[in-house]
Amino acid sequence: MIGGLVLLLGFVLSAFFSGVETGSYTLNRVRLRRDVLEKKGSAMRLDRLLRHPHRFVFTMLIGNNVAIYLVSLQTTRFYLEAGVGSRGLVAGFVPWSAETAATLTLMVPLFLLAEMWPKSLFRAVGDGLMRGLSVPIGLVTGLFYPLAWPLERLFRLFVPADRVGRLGWDRFSKGMLLEQLAWGRQQGVISSYQSRMMDHVIEMHRVPVRMLMRPLRKSLTLGVEATVGDLRALSGRRSGSEVLLVEGSRAVGLVCLEEVLKRRLGDEVALLPLAQDVLSLEVNRNIKSAFYRLRRNPQQVAAVVDGRGVLLGSLRIEDIARYIAKR
Repeated sequence: MIGGLVLLLGFVLSAFFSGVETGSYTLNRVRLRRDVLEKKGSAMRLDRLLRHPHRFVFTMLIGNNVAIYLVSLQTTRFYLEAGVGSRGLVAGFVPWSAETAATLTLMVPLFLLAEMWPKSLFRAVGDGLMRGLSVPIGLVTGLFYPLAWPLERLFRLFVPADRVGRLGWDRFSKGMLLEQLAWGRQQGVISSYQSRMMDHVIEMHRVPVRMLMRPLRKSLTLGVEATVGDLRALSGRRSGSEVLLVEGSRAVGLVCLEEVLKRRLGDEVALLPLAQDVLSLEVNRNIKSAFYRLRRNPQQVAAVVDGRGVLLGSLRIEDIARYIAKR
């Protein structure tokens, strides 16, 4: 009776460790991160465990080996109790014994019940199973920590941290990201709108500034000799918050309309001394690069110029945000 329970326990544990190992690879990290932000207990436990992926995998492998050892040991005992011993050779070269009989007996059941079935199950519904089993996973991780931690240290000794990425442990390609986003959309983790926003972000390096810039006729501009009175007149006709000061075909300064009007200066005051330096972006620059430059710029607006510095239009950080968020 006890032997049968030990055998059953070994099969269950082997299936558990095999399935959890596969589940750690197939777990939806987007959904997990969202659940962590929502303070869900099971997700937070899993997130803590998976912060050390090598240690986690070593724990599952150690546990699986212990479980298989229990199964093999108990099956061998069954054969010994049945009187199976050393009785010559099988097929003329395989020594026959209780250990050999146990090995031949367990090959198919272990492969089907403790490997293929749990791995397929966790691959199909791993998210729910990993969350439901987060407590026992944490318990066995703590139990085998004294064995898994030295293996993790040994791994890092032979594979330095700067080489882990080369082995692909932390590589996440653009194609993998797009596939994960598509899967998340199908599963309802993210909406179609959110997925499109992420697609736009991923493609920012392909989109030139000219696609989003406001042409010169739609940008707020004044001549270099303009005064506060001209600025007030322009603000009454056009909406906007920044005005480019132009000399010939070049932008020479940027005036913040609200800041100037707050100072209640006289209409005759020249704008050029009040102007700030203007950021220039080449028209062929991609919007990803433009976004980072605009984000560092206090005004978050830039003059768009060609290769000769001729003013073609303007670009605001809001224009890039609108592109990302467009439906």
